[in-house]
Amino acid sequence: MLAVATFTDPRKTSLSLEREKALMEKHQRLIHELKDAGFEVVDVNKKLGKYKALEEGRNFGIDSKSEALRASEIINSKSVSGVILGLWHWTESNLITLLAKEINKPLLLYADDDPAWAGSTCITSVGASLWESAVNYHALHHTRIKGDLEKVKAWVRAVEAASKLSRKSLLLFGAPYTLGMEHLMDDLPRLKRFIGDFLMLDQYLIVKKVDAMLSDERLRVRVEEFFSWLTSKAKVKFDDSMLTHEALRRQIAIYLAAKEIYEEYKDEVSGVSIKCQPELSEVYGVTACLIPALFPFNLDAMGEKEVIPATCEGDVKGTISSALLFYLSGKPPLFGDIKYVDDELVLIANCGASSLYYAKLSKNPEENLKATTLQGQCQGASGGALTYRTPKAELTVARLIRIGGEYYLLYFLGEGLEIGKEIEEKLKWGKQWPHTAIKNPLDKNTFISIMGANHLSAVPGDFREELKFVAKLWGIKAVNLADENEVKALLSSL
Repeated sequence: MLAVATFTDPRKTSLSLEREKALMEKHQRLIHELKDAGFEVVDVNKKLGKYKALEEGRNFGIDSKSEALRASEIINSKSVSGVILGLWHWTESNLITLLAKEINKPLLLYADDDPAWAGSTCITSVGASLWESAVNYHALHHTRIKGDLEKVKAWVRAVEAASKLSRKSLLLFGAPYTLGMEHLMDDLPRLKRFIGDFLMLDQYLIVKKVDAMLSDERLRVRVEEFFSWLTSKAKVKFDDSMLTHEALRRQIAIYLAAKEIYEEYKDEVSGVSIKCQPELSEVYGVTACLIPALFPFNLDAMGEKEVIPATCEGDVKGTISSALLFYLSGKPPLFGDIKYVDDELVLIANCGASSLYYAKLSKNPEENLKATTLQGQCQGASGGALTYRTPKAELTVARLIRIGGEYYLLYFLGEGLEIGKEIEEKLKWGKQWPHTAIKNPLDKNTFISIMGANHLSAVPGDFREELKFVAKLWGIKAVNLADENEVKALLSSL
């Protein structure tokens, strides 16, 4: 939810019916555009009773400190993620500064390109005053946009996504660091600038539920029903060692157990990560691949379900990256390893499974399942990997990283490539994993040099503008890997 508030000139001698009527029309048009885009909007001027003002010989725009304070009370009474200030014509900057101090929320200063009114004067005056006063972080780091509604919508998506993440928790099954990877560890208290909280549960909770499920005939019915559903919807290649019938049943039980635990916390969770290695994959004896395959997917044996961003190996920054992309796009996020890089392409292939949505990129989940093959893993004691090759698509790729204690948001718009016979024949280790090919925005050595993780997240579509806004809201540097200057600047600082 966001708020829209329009201000005007408070000087009594400047009362203009024509101006105030124009401000009201522009205010209404902006709200209409935002609502048509699917955003929930609080009309602050309406709440203040300003639509009757013209009939009463008063201004439509907010024009006094008392009204600015009432506006702040309205905004603070709602679950508002950010505030758009309509600055179509002159207002006195101290009114905005007062509002900014009272609400302490992300601010967008906006006017259209109408030369009839002094929008440019107003935005620059108000913006300069917010910089000068710096009453809080959001006042100092406000955003200014003039006449670009698509960019306004990108800002709204960014503040909504950042707000959701700040109110929700990550559910981590098993604590990092996995396989000795320090970059999977994090400064969790500091990350609470971005994330609401962290629910850290031991994987034993899953194991205990799995054992009960498989040993109790009444509970095992759920596993058998899921087994029948999965083997009828996707291709399955059983073998005598890795993907046995019993191994698949145990993988299903792990998924069902994790989902059952998630249901206890679902209202507060934005993303899930499973450590898996080595406690489940080696010690317990089966990989947990159905979690990253089916959590970020909208269908399972029980029917349609919500999409839940999910990653492996307790990757905190990877889970944040995936959840962020999900909230920006509304689409299931892809997560996986950087398996291979050359000057032409980047291969993303998670170690057993990624969201099944990427098997076909179809809105029909059953089409994605049909394009998926379950076959024996190449690692772990037993279990199946979920094999597919992502079709060509434009993908926004992102990764939150940390260098010397400072966070950066790496991103780029990736051109999907077809994984043809030439690439396929070169695959050996992990060939049964899901693979996604993207055109490399850099040369191979520069890409490897700047990458602060071996995992990437992605979603279809172009969300570069939104990611830049999110980084600004978080107070971190966004680096577009397709921008040579930005890449050089970061590498030269190391």
